[in-house]
Amino acid sequence: MRSEDPWASIAKPPSDQNFSGRLAPKCRPCQLFRGFDHLGRRVLFLVHDKKSSSNAKLPEMAGLIVERREQSDEDNLLTSVILESEENADIFSSLSEDIIEVVSKADNESTAVTAFIARTWKWHSLLRGKRKAILNRNAQMGLIGELWTLLNVLAPHVGLDTAVAGWRGAERAPKDFELAGACIECKSKGAASRSEVRITSEYQLEDVPGHRLALLVHTFAICAEGDPAAFSLHDLATQARSEVISKAPQSVHLLDQGLEDAKYDAIHEYGLVVRHRSTDAFEVRDSFPRIVPGSVPEGPVEISYGLPLEKLKPFRIDRRALADILTSDGNRDVQDR
Repeated sequence: MRSEDPWASIAKPPSDQNFSGRLAPKCRPCQLFRGFDHLGRRVLFLVHDKKSSSNAKLPEMAGLIVERREQSDEDNLLTSVILESEENADIFSSLSEDIIEVVSKADNESTAVTAFIARTWKWHSLLRGKRKAILNRNAQMGLIGELWTLLNVLAPHVGLDTAVAGWRGAERAPKDFELAGACIECKSKGAASRSEVRITSEYQLEDVPGHRLALLVHTFAICAEGDPAAFSLHDLATQARSEVISKAPQSVHLLDQGLEDAKYDAIHEYGLVVRHRSTDAFEVRDSFPRIVPGSVPEGPVEISYGLPLEKLKPFRIDRRALADILTSDGNRDVQDR
């Protein structure tokens, strides 16, 4: 049985108004409305203070217009999704109900705006019709390691804003994270795998002028879903988005872009389930065993090599030393602490 159309009882705006709408009651105190614009098109719009606005990029979707505009009241903005054609009203209703559900859980106006925009990006991924190739197990493990580093190593010391802004691994940059005075390369390995890590380029452990360099090696145990400490790539990506939306909403678009660059797709099923066992940290300096540009005869490029962890013991550092590296040159970010 087809559900009742929530727009059926909403009057279209008079000629002197841009919008008419009816408040979605479950979203109070947020001002989220179903309504129509001056052209008679269906619209879902959120009215909010300028101070709660997000600088996140808005998606472009065929048949839909996602925009932000000022109201006549100069202190308010309106963030909206407009349906261009009535033939897609059913899809628009599903999209709207999904956004309403997410916004209703927001605990403040800034979080509501961020959630509204983030949900339009989710629908952008669903409606574009082309799914990414599923990440293989090695790629899943690598991305799990980068997100673990962001949430559990960097964020406690430099803040979520700085951690997200410094994430470079998904861009295929030489280092996974670049901070003001430090670079971080992280590797992930299974608990039963060989005691070595794979360095995939001569640039990964190359010195960066003005920066200290640390190598993090995460060990994850493969386990069953029933394990209370187990998590998947989906779990970690969801946790990252939730924490950024809550503590550093201005950075959620950077996190989403990083996940996009990493070929993460929330629609896929990822079968790898792990639990974190340990993290070993090493400072890359002096005689650290590594291949860097200029250390081999001219000719070979993009050199890949195995690095036995046994050889790295002299360079191992404790948590305090790692924290000192992370906070080099004023990296400490107090905005989201």
